[in-house]
Amino acid sequence: MTRRTWLATPAVLLAACSKKQPEFEYGEPKQRYLLRGVVLRLRPEARVAVVQHEKIEGWMEPMTMEFPVPEPAEFAKLKEKATIRATVCVNDLYYWLTGITVE
Repeated sequence: MTRRTWLATPAVLLAACSKKQPEFEYGEPKQRYLLRGVVLRLRPEARVAVVQHEKIEGWMEPMTMEFPVPEPAEFAKLKEKATIRATVCVNDLYYWLTGITVE
């Protein structure tokens, strides 16, 4: 490898790694479930809401867990201690909230 090639290689690798990834790639949901719960914490840097939810019929018992909220407009509706209703979209191992309403 020539010195010129050797010096160019890190620049090419850096450019390839810095390509902006799409923000959200979970695809189409395979299932949708209704959620009702209370927002305990918000992580705006990741658009994640920590929600203490009631039983999600057909999917999960009551618990506290983190839910990604990919749409900025949906995340903006959330406030800590707010009671919400939302749709949990599920695609294999991925899940996220949409259709958020604050009660």
